Amino acid sequence: MSADQLLYLASVIVFTFGALTFSVLTVVYWRERQTRRQAGRGFVFPAFTLVCCAAFLANLLSQTVSALDLPSRWSVGLTITMDLTAGLLPPLLFHLVLAEERQYLAGRRAWRTVLVLFYAFGAAGAVWQSLDDQELLLTSWSGAFNRLPAVLFGAAAASGLVAQVLSGRVLKRAERRHRFWIRFLLVLAVLCAAWSLAIGSPYLDLLPDYLILAFFCVTLYYRERLVFFDLLVKRGAFFALGLLGLSLFFLVETQAAERFRLSWDRPWLTALLLTPLWLAAPRIYERVAAAIDRIWLKRRYSLAEAERRFTRGIQAASGEEDLRAGAASSLHDIFQTAVEVEFQGVPKGGEDGITATLEQRGKATGWIRLAERPDSIPFLSDDRRLLHSLARMLSVVLENVRFRQEQLQQRQREEHLSRLAARSELRALRARINPHFLFNALNAIAGLIPEQPRAAEETVEQLAEVFRYALRKSEKEWVRLDEEVEFVLSCLRVEQARFGERLYVNVAVDPSLGAIPVPAMSIQPLVENAIKHGASMVEGRGSVALQAVLDGPNLRVEVVDNGPGFPPGFCLGDDSPGYGLRNIAERLKGYYGNTAELKWERNAGHTRVTLLIPRPDALSSVEK
Repeated sequence: MSADQLLYLASVIVFTFGALTFSVLTVVYWRERQTRRQAGRGFVFPAFTLVCCAAFLANLLSQTVSALDLPSRWSVGLTITMDLTAGLLPPLLFHLVLAEERQYLAGRRAWRTVLVLFYAFGAAGAVWQSLDDQELLLTSWSGAFNRLPAVLFGAAAASGLVAQVLSGRVLKRAERRHRFWIRFLLVLAVLCAAWSLAIGSPYLDLLPDYLILAFFCVTLYYRERLVFFDLLVKRGAFFALGLLGLSLFFLVETQAAERFRLSWDRPWLTALLLTPLWLAAPRIYERVAAAIDRIWLKRRYSLAEAERRFTRGIQAASGEEDLRAGAASSLHDIFQTAVEVEFQGVPKGGEDGITATLEQRGKATGWIRLAERPDSIPFLSDDRRLLHSLARMLSVVLENVRFRQEQLQQRQREEHLSRLAARSELRALRARINPHFLFNALNAIAGLIPEQPRAAEETVEQLAEVFRYALRKSEKEWVRLDEEVEFVLSCLRVEQARFGERLYVNVAVDPSLGAIPVPAMSIQPLVENAIKHGASMVEGRGSVALQAVLDGPNLRVEVVDNGPGFPPGFCLGDDSPGYGLRNIAERLKGYYGNTAELKWERNAGHTRVTLLIPRPDALSSVEK
């Protein structure tokens, strides 16, 4: 293969790849121009992309027209397009450099004037060149105008170098690398233009196209790295693989035709043979992209695997802190970089890394930020799409976690209020018992004062003991059994002072049971009820007996009297006369639930009221 054929083949490959790449970029940038617009650059980069797309397409089509030996009318429009793009590319090249440095240059109006002049000369030269190519304008200056593209190309590159040298911008590390490569390409452009003007060669005429492509790739790499790797790496590898496949196909086709003396004069047959490759292209691209992800970009998981792993990492979170930690750990494992996860505020700015916003019902509720990878492997558009997908998933889980937390807090508030209400109710019940006992005690003392003042005095002393106990235990829910029994004995002495020999009292409590906790003032109402409605109703001598023993897991307290007993059909309803018993039953239910029991029975002329209270070792939830 001769040098001319190699040059032609290289041109076709470059023009084909450039046309495909810039076509996709043109669609991307002009579809999302508003969202991609950045301060200091505006529409320059999309316009540069569009002009490059037109230039590569025109050159590719021109090569096709030339190879197919089509009529000259097919090349007229292509020639005009190539002339226009050749005139606009140098001003756009300078404009891109100036857009980066304009804010840091003195004399901005002068630089703007230089830029306008470049566009004016570029457009005028393009129009003149087009007229000259169509032989519509014949002057002695045609030779000079043929050199105008090279002059503009070198002048634009030189002006860009001057702008960079005069710029006072403080550069970061990545910006210094970017400026180095841009300056290197600008120097090559100046040398290329000078060489082309001095010597002139068909090889040098193609060199600006390669420099323009290199300049664009460098700018795209440092400014739009996501797009760069997706288009120029993944699609470039796919394009190279496709080019290799087609080359092998036509090589095999040619050899087969020569060996078997076949004639491929039917294009549809070749198209039919290429159909499987066309249908398999999407699947091949997926495999190529996946291979680049694993081998070069060191991605550990596919998109589906990353989403499943992230889901497992956050679904078991019990609170916001657990969710934050789980999300950060999973994202670090997936993207292999430092991660920041916040559930409030707006995303932080920054040039390095990528950021995604957490949203709930259209409002920002937090953000995720991935720092630049330590190994400098860039984030691609797939990474950006994956991050936004995971951010949406995290937003849903965060909303559920907050909803569960609100429910839990609501239940805790309700339980707290319920406990306060129960405690208040129990205290109210106990307070309602105390005035009832006081009323009976005062009646007893009033009856003793006229005839037995000494007994009345002793009764007052016993009543004082009763009230001292009541004052000491009024804020306590629980007391020891021996303390409650001593309180009951004080009450019985008051009653004995009232009834005298008519009341017989018998108390049998094992001293070893004295430490068992019981509800404060829970036995006294039983004894009081036995006297009032039992022993006091007997014509002869009434008796009241108090006994406390262990009955399996329970403490059994029994109060027995020899009164007439309960009326037929007695129960503890709201309308029943057993007010004291009903209060005791309600208190027991509040303290123990259904594990305590209050019951009564009539047997052999005696009424027995039994109180069963779980022991502390049998009911761990009892407050002591």
